[in-house]
Amino acid sequence: DYLTVVDVTGIHFMTINYCTCSGSDLEYLQLLHFKLCPATLQMPWTVFTFTLLDDFIQDNLECGTLGMNYYSKL
Repeated sequence: DYLTVVDVTGIHFMTINYCTCSGSDLEYLQLLHFKLCPATLQMPWTVFTFTLLDDFIQDNLECGTLGMNYYSKL
């Protein structure tokens, strides 16, 4: 599977192998465990790092930066 990772360092494209062992967590829970917030819960292809989300919240509160402007800044 391919994954788009949006981080404060930029946008990265990577391959990922989810654990498919018996009793393993769902894909989105595996991502959350590694501090990656999936854009969707079913078949996540895009994730945002918690670091990015924290930085966006801080930027938004201090400067009023909109999501689209923040994305352009990356």
